[in-house]
Amino acid sequence: MTPSAKANGLRQLLQLHSPPRGTPSRVHAARLRRCLQRHQTLYTAASTARASPQQPSPSVPSPARQYSQASTLREVFEPSKKPTKDGILDKLLSAVQSQRTMEVFMELKALGTHDEPYKVMEALIALPATTFSELVRSLDPFRIAPRADVTNGFRISRALGYFSPVASLDNEFGVRKLYYNTLQLIRSVLDLRQKQGRDLTLSDYIVLLRCAGAASDIETAKAIWKQSREGGQNKTAGSGLAYNEFMKARFLTEPIYMQRDLARVRLRPRDLTGHRKRFSKKKLLYRLDRLRLNIFAHQRSYYGRSPNQPTHDLHRVLSLHQPIRRTYSAVKKKRLTVDRDILSTYFIACGRAGSLKELLRQLWSTWRISLTDLKNHRETGIVGGVLDRGLLFRPNLRVMNALVDALGCTGHVILARKLMIFLSHKYQIPIPPETWSLLLEWTHVIASKPASTEYKILGDPNRIVAPEDVIDVWDMMVSGEHGWSATPVEPEFKDLDIYVKNLIASRQVERAREEMRRGVAIYESACQDVETALFERLYRSAPPEAVTRHMRAKVKQHITWFAIEVWCWTWLETSSKLHRSNEAFSSRVIPAFVAEFKDFLPNPATYKTSGGTVRLETPQNSMRHSWSSQVTRSPPTALRVPDRTKPKHTHLGTDDAQEGEERPLIPVVMESGKQLYETTTIRLNRWTKEMVRKRTDRVFGQLEKGLTYADEGVVDEDHEAFGRALNEEAWRIQKSGLKKRLVLRSLLW
Repeated sequence: MTPSAKANGLRQLLQLHSPPRGTPSRVHAARLRRCLQRHQTLYTAASTARASPQQPSPSVPSPARQYSQASTLREVFEPSKKPTKDGILDKLLSAVQSQRTMEVFMELKALGTHDEPYKVMEALIALPATTFSELVRSLDPFRIAPRADVTNGFRISRALGYFSPVASLDNEFGVRKLYYNTLQLIRSVLDLRQKQGRDLTLSDYIVLLRCAGAASDIETAKAIWKQSREGGQNKTAGSGLAYNEFMKARFLTEPIYMQRDLARVRLRPRDLTGHRKRFSKKKLLYRLDRLRLNIFAHQRSYYGRSPNQPTHDLHRVLSLHQPIRRTYSAVKKKRLTVDRDILSTYFIACGRAGSLKELLRQLWSTWRISLTDLKNHRETGIVGGVLDRGLLFRPNLRVMNALVDALGCTGHVILARKLMIFLSHKYQIPIPPETWSLLLEWTHVIASKPASTEYKILGDPNRIVAPEDVIDVWDMMVSGEHGWSATPVEPEFKDLDIYVKNLIASRQVERAREEMRRGVAIYESACQDVETALFERLYRSAPPEAVTRHMRAKVKQHITWFAIEVWCWTWLETSSKLHRSNEAFSSRVIPAFVAEFKDFLPNPATYKTSGGTVRLETPQNSMRHSWSSQVTRSPPTALRVPDRTKPKHTHLGTDDAQEGEERPLIPVVMESGKQLYETTTIRLNRWTKEMVRKRTDRVFGQLEKGLTYADEGVVDEDHEAFGRALNEEAWRIQKSGLKKRLVLRSLLW
């Protein structure tokens, strides 16, 4: 509430212009605020006798307390919040108030190991509903990602785990440990509060669904949704917002939910077998199954598997068609408003489930957009599109991105590109760089070796995409000649990575070499960012944001270096095979390439010539991994096989059989006379003895934890060697007691 000294001073000012009797209270509050802004000195003079000289003025917030634009008058004028019982939650609530996400997370973990757990439980249960909801919202993954996730915006591939410790930020399923731990922590707190009879609000359930989605935990999202429906939240949990968040978490429609990895949610033709796709030739099904088993046999981790069903890939769990039908039918049955957000989420969910016909039907029923000649997607035309549905229901950028994501997931990237350009011209929607990048990445995923092999086995020419199609999308993106705004796009490094890989795959090695030089320049810029962030972190009492910036710069440095190394390896392999008989290429071009990119070449660098295989040792490159011989076990996978102990039988149908009469059983055989058997599910594992890479640094950030000031007097005097590697600023910091070896290793990787 407002202090008495301040209130008395403002009342004296209002005596000259007293409002008439019956003036609403909000008018009084507005005049009080206006007087406070104009006559701040009066309050300062009146409160001098009550306040201590060291107390700061309320008009100037202290550095430890930050106010947002949404702060109310009561929150601004209140000197301090009432301390909780025994002061157990004071640090936690202070971190929530100042929006320090990582501190909230660490305080909750510390409370889990408190010496007096019963007092912690009582304090958490006694929190008001609004305060507790704000505590839950501070753990929202969309708040955590830009502030605490050092891998935000990056994709950690499976192969990166063999070289860089950045992969240690993921668990065995390829999910960020930060989001998985957040889900477990927030569920334990909410379950504790709910068991004591305190109901959860709609915002609490939404944050829970988002945490389950960020952890790629579909079963937990389903359990949370069921719990919200069975509790006392039927009125709020049945809103359109709740259904939208549930569909996002259930079908992993957001980039943060699928760990920014499109390949793990790509629909496989094998997933459609049994309920939407009938294979007339069983040999095709057998070949697809053999391809799946071959990929499984060479895996060493659960990367890309479902956390709740380790024997199933994540895309297999997402491809079930009944869940999305039930969810959308419930939305229609409850007569909820289907706005553009719900419709966009439904489009992506249809793409995950492979329901292309349902997606096209919704396009026609909503905006009268139809596609002609679907037998040949390269000749398909798009017609229709109503303009009188109102501004609130016109297709927007969210709808465009959803259609590109949905059609790309099903493999129809040619239709996705045409539909994106059609919507841009028809409804005057500028195509941003994010949409172009999404289309480019989906085209690259469909043109990759596993996807193209599957569609070649299936015999679907509309989904067989070559590397030249990826290059065409790149040219359209950077030219700026397509779309309503026709603005050229400045591609990011991940787009350049896709472009270089497809240039090499299409055997345009000289053009790829020119683009690789751009990648090296980006890597050098990333190294400069690491150096700047490191020196900012090395200052005494550096803010926590400096540590986060340094770790994020290190992640970018590692991912950029690994991408360039993959370019060099594939360039040498492709170009040496392409020009094996060209002596001039082997004696001039390849040595020049090795000299130019020597810092990124694997050790040893290998390429082939007409005379044999050449191996070049690169001792200047540090060994980031080692080889060891061991017996590896592949993750288990499920397979349906015939059960030889249960032959198939059927009842003999006779026209003269009476009701209730037992009919004889006869065996079911094929046309060739072979006996058919019932099927059963088995688990397969493969044990292989092979040479395995093991990275040198196991945990990311473990080295940087030693970047603390050494004890006084313990300083290395080798100024010559240290001065060559670092500048004068680093030498000054080293003289004050820093460990120089850790600084050097933290700068270079």
